[in-house]
Amino acid sequence: MRGLEIVSLRDEEWEAILLADYKGLSHVEAAASMGVSRPTYSRMLAEGRSAVARALVEGAALKIGGGDFTPIPEEQQTGPGPGEEKMKIAISTTGDDLDAPMEERFGRAPKFLIYDPAEKSFIVIDNQTNDAPQGAGLKAAEAIVRAGAKVVVTGNCGPKAFGALTQAGVKVYLGDAETVQQAVDHFYAGKLFALNPS
Repeated sequence: MRGLEIVSLRDEEWEAILLADYKGLSHVEAAASMGVSRPTYSRMLAEGRSAVARALVEGAALKIGGGDFTPIPEEQQTGPGPGEEKMKIAISTTGDDLDAPMEERFGRAPKFLIYDPAEKSFIVIDNQTNDAPQGAGLKAAEAIVRAGAKVVVTGNCGPKAFGALTQAGVKVYLGDAETVQQAVDHFYAGKLFALNPS
């Protein structure tokens, strides 16, 4: 590699490319796997792809390493955990039944479907504060706790809402299912990513 220009690809950029382009994960799943927000993941992926493209086009050497990323252990990435298969699950949604679309935003979701696996039944609760200028996630978390759910499945959960849910003993899983039923199925099939307190 003497004489070649060197382009650096940081560890986190390499991991972002691995998850999206090699393993085929969605941005939601990949961000959860890395323990970062989706915008942060998208930025790392874009920067990594740019570095790889530059190395290919300009004939430069690609040096992989550096950065401050530590992968989340595989056992922390999927669920359900022990006993969670019997717990009530809250899924963020825009509709009123299992065929309704899953809403990717937790605090801004218009509704939550609370699925009871023991009874094979569900109720739908309105998120009364989804359009609040601030604190929507915290209020949504309180509603979930009052409804008795111990698991939340959503696309994105802010740090304050996540902290409130975790403190109340509610486990949060991220996914990008098209419908509520698909989100439930993905949960039981272990295809979701569990957020873990840092």
